[in-house]
Amino acid sequence: MKIIVTKDYQAMSRCAADLVQACVEKEPQSLVSFPGGDTPIGMLEEFVSRVNQGVIDPTGLKFVQLDDWVGIGPQDDGSCSHFVSTRLLAPMNRPFADRFLFDGSRRDTIDQQLEEQDAFIRRYGPIAVEVLGIGMNGHLGFNENGVDFSLRSHRTPLSDVTKSVQKKYFGGQDLPLTEGITQGIAQIMESELVILLANGARKAEIVSKAITGPVTNEVPASILQKHPNCVYLLDQEAASLLPKDLPGLEIR
Repeated sequence: MKIIVTKDYQAMSRCAADLVQACVEKEPQSLVSFPGGDTPIGMLEEFVSRVNQGVIDPTGLKFVQLDDWVGIGPQDDGSCSHFVSTRLLAPMNRPFADRFLFDGSRRDTIDQQLEEQDAFIRRYGPIAVEVLGIGMNGHLGFNENGVDFSLRSHRTPLSDVTKSVQKKYFGGQDLPLTEGITQGIAQIMESELVILLANGARKAEIVSKAITGPVTNEVPASILQKHPNCVYLLDQEAASLLPKDLPGLEIR
């Protein structure tokens, strides 16, 4: 595991885009996966800017969504598929070669969509670069506390922690969302490169647990200690509880 600490969110986002760019330049036909949420916005803006300037060529790349809420879909503000569409796909002046997005509003097809995601990843994978955030409970995607690390794409009940913070994505509304759909830990661990982004002091405690604590499914992100090519990209606040002499720690 490599841990890169940058001075602020903007530097973290640029560094993430640099790592993604290096990966896709090496593998221009590869499969990539980026998350939704607040944390990756800066990285996505930088990625889109580089695409639109002709620095990154997306036309051979394939994109697979990480996760989404069950009960809302691409047409709904706050869904991960809406986020991906508006923050990544629509602003790009050249499209990916292929893409897979969930539609969580189609409840009767959720199991079919999970099978389709598995098939998409088998067809184009393994994932060359998987960008992730980390939840306040250490979740990766919607791989919540207690997750079976051997699972592939699956549906899962949302933890109380996730349900308590979800309304920030929906304009303060408390929607009755109780399930998520997500890539599994098995697919994340098979990715060639994993980049985990975290910023802000509120993430410092869970980041410290995930990096320096035991590997346990009670802190799902701790499994990344076992990934052969994982980069934690943190701003100074998110890294504030890490030991300064931690192996693999790099200050930029």
